Amino acid sequence: MKVLILDTVHGGKVLARSYLDKGDEVTVVDVYKVTPKDILNDIRHMGAEVADEAPADHFDLVVMPCHCPDVFIGEATYEKRVFFSEAVKDLIRDRRFRIEVTGVKGKTSTCYVLAHILSLTGRKVYLHTSRGMGPYAKGKHFITELKSIAPPMLLTLPKGEYDVMVCEVSLGGSGKADIGCITNLLEDYGIAKNTRKAESAKKDVLCDGVNIVPEAEKDIWAKYGKPLRTYGKRVSVVGRPEFGKPLEVSVDYRGKHEVSLRSDYLALQYLDAMDMALEVCDAMDVPAETVLEGLRTFPGVPGRGEVSVEKGVRYLRDRNPGVSHMSVERTLSCLKEMGALDDAVLIIDPVSRKVCDKMDKDLIGEVAAKYGVPMVITDGKGSEDDVPEGKTMVIRMFKEGYQ
Repeated sequence: MKVLILDTVHGGKVLARSYLDKGDEVTVVDVYKVTPKDILNDIRHMGAEVADEAPADHFDLVVMPCHCPDVFIGEATYEKRVFFSEAVKDLIRDRRFRIEVTGVKGKTSTCYVLAHILSLTGRKVYLHTSRGMGPYAKGKHFITELKSIAPPMLLTLPKGEYDVMVCEVSLGGSGKADIGCITNLLEDYGIAKNTRKAESAKKDVLCDGVNIVPEAEKDIWAKYGKPLRTYGKRVSVVGRPEFGKPLEVSVDYRGKHEVSLRSDYLALQYLDAMDMALEVCDAMDVPAETVLEGLRTFPGVPGRGEVSVEKGVRYLRDRNPGVSHMSVERTLSCLKEMGALDDAVLIIDPVSRKVCDKMDKDLIGEVAAKYGVPMVITDGKGSEDDVPEGKTMVIRMFKEGYQ
């Protein structure tokens, strides 16, 4: 086939290699003009043609990310056009047990909770998230590589006798996982210059096996004709949560149980992730005692919602590529529930501006004002020397880049 691949920063190199290995003639276009030269040279050395714009030729197949606008196709014509997720579905051959997790918010947290619980069953677990990829064991993620969570990276999972691969995927998935998870849609934001919606990409994670979606969104995903289970009713708070104290929760998993969650991370923010993880565990027949131990010992995602008290000042630090008005709303609502917003300040540090999920400071400012919390946006250098005097609750969010 004659194949045109649009975009070289979200897995185009991986797809180019896959099509070249099949004997296809491949042209790759750097549509966003931000790809490092060494990557473009690698693609050339593999045997593909690299172009700045789509040539005015006829192709058997055009392959592009779902978030890529059609305008980049230019004057090229084609027999068939597929998105990256659809291409991955056609190309993937990995038959190890795989869980793919997509959604708007909570993907990384869900993957970490799952990896932690499943590792306690004795399974050999591999975890791939926006924080990096590598084995998960003994309560720790041993990150060995930093790779994108774009769908084509599912084609690059390492060899090894892993019992389960837990994979975060940014938009969509392979559609061939053993369990496909959609954490939420929340806001069906526009992609591809608002010519498509996030739903049209996220749906590609749905598989022929087990699919888990939010109870409140069941009707959204049911129309795609895949078998569905829902989550959202297994974990609830007992009493009033307190900042810096263990969180008491009621867990409905093969019986009613009460569990104390650790106090060194904002556990209240993880309840949805835990709820979804428990639904996956139920589908995998994980014993209740292992699930409960996993919840009790879960340490949180490193850098996400870390809680500390320093010199009488309470700190909540969050390093996350998904810092947005939605994530700020979620965090502030949790802190309000704890009664922890007195004398608070929200500090946003846009360490990385090259992220898919752009940060809208005006929307974030509106959320902060709604909760009566003053907001500071730093110069992006990552310094912690700019905390206003007199504040006893510092909510610090570092906007990092996706791997």
